[in-house]
Amino acid sequence: MKPQISEFSYGFALTNELVGWTSLATAPIFPSLIEEGKAGGGYDVKLDLPGIPLFLQFKRSHCMTRRSAREYKSVTAVGGSLRVPYYRFPITESDLSDQHEMLLELDDGTRLVFYAAPKFHTKDEINSAWRSSEVSARSIFVSPQQIGPLDSSAHTIAFDHSRTWVCSTPKILEAVTGTGLHDKIRATLDHQSQPLETRISTLIDEMRSAEDRGRQRAHERRIREAQERLAESPDMLVRPLGVVKIDGFEERDTETSQLSDVSSERPERRDPKPLKEHEATLREAADIAARVFDAQLLMVQKDDEA
Repeated sequence: MKPQISEFSYGFALTNELVGWTSLATAPIFPSLIEEGKAGGGYDVKLDLPGIPLFLQFKRSHCMTRRSAREYKSVTAVGGSLRVPYYRFPITESDLSDQHEMLLELDDGTRLVFYAAPKFHTKDEINSAWRSSEVSARSIFVSPQQIGPLDSSAHTIAFDHSRTWVCSTPKILEAVTGTGLHDKIRATLDHQSQPLETRISTLIDEMRSAEDRGRQRAHERRIREAQERLAESPDMLVRPLGVVKIDGFEERDTETSQLSDVSSERPERRDPKPLKEHEATLREAADIAARVFDAQLLMVQKDDEA
């Protein structure tokens, strides 16, 4: 069953709840609010205290009600368990985007990076979760590193209320619950002593480096898969790859290049107000998170008042 809610609605509801978590001071970084100087822009973080970046890519969940669904059949075929009804969400296909590879590189152990998806799909359910502050409790969080590298086939994350699988070739995953996410953030902060001001000064370079490594990983995978297909069928016609120069080497498929061209076309707008150095850094980091990684950037610190 198709979801009745949008990724935006789910992301807004989840983010709003995370900001309200006690013992944590969570600031979602919204570039437009930083530019306009409005409360909630995210630049009012405490720069002298430790903090960590949290990246969330929001997904909509499709509810699958039949045992004929492909994830159910593939999981049970290998002796696994997946109860019907279950939910699934797609990982962006690598033929269309380098996104998963880039998220893999971003998720290198120094940052918290997750796909976030709800265990519901209707308007009534999200309204109920919103009213009872259970959006995070009724969500799962899956790190890209848990999923691992993927080939160019279509892949989905399938989950019921106790198990999570990556398909098409089934592999069981350890998804994080809402409580688990809170505890993971707290544990990471407990081992973090670097002031946030120092942390964010290198954040943009780290994100750019993750982007470049991810695109190179995707490029190498595409070449490897093309060579494997050619070895299996020597007479087949292999479509040449388009190229885009990134840090001195040429890579990327034509379709991906076209997507990048489209995403770079933005409507004209007034010049933003001058920003302080850390405000400008946060604004640029949030823009890269949204435009390159399709993720919401949040800065999380301990709440001294909790």
